Amino acid sequence: MHRILLIAMALFATFAEAKAAAPAPIRPDDVVLGKADAPITVFEYASLTCPHCGDFAVKTFPKVQKDWIDTGKVRWVYRDFPFDAVALKAHVIAHCGGPDRYYGLLDVFYAQQRNWYRPDADAAVVELTKLTKFAGVSEAQVKACLVDTKLSALVVGNRQTGDAAGVDSTPTFFINGSMSTGFKEYDEFQKLLAAAS
Repeated sequence: MHRILLIAMALFATFAEAKAAAPAPIRPDDVVLGKADAPITVFEYASLTCPHCGDFAVKTFPKVQKDWIDTGKVRWVYRDFPFDAVALKAHVIAHCGGPDRYYGLLDVFYAQQRNWYRPDADAAVVELTKLTKFAGVSEAQVKACLVDTKLSALVVGNRQTGDAAGVDSTPTFFINGSMSTGFKEYDEFQKLLAAAS
């Protein structure tokens, strides 16, 4: 498991220099919320250990989902952008429940961020595993996911698309290709969405 982590962190460093104008288009392994024909596409790059990302997930995103995603105006793509070993493992665990549980686990992990976060990745995993049980993901499944090279490659691949697009802080949003960084209250964020309409 530590070898996978070292490889992933080395890949972060390798691809951190690549810069481009917009994120990679939607891929088959992206978990997408909203209608495929929504006029606005938002890519969110975020880290599960980032407090600003947690604030956005708890304070702003539920209103965005209700007013914009659920009404067919926005298609949302969340992409993992872990900054450290703790975040890397947290993102792998979020994918552990499969696409149907992915956004639910993200919601729980962000809402409980202050409770599960530990500087030691293994200690954080213990706390995260307690949360996954409520979503029907067992401790054995979490352990299997953490050594699954496909899941770690998925998380690293998401991070690489962000690096290539010039992401260097979280949360970063691409709203129909236009980049916006940092936490936004709902009123401010919906103005960005409205401008992209």
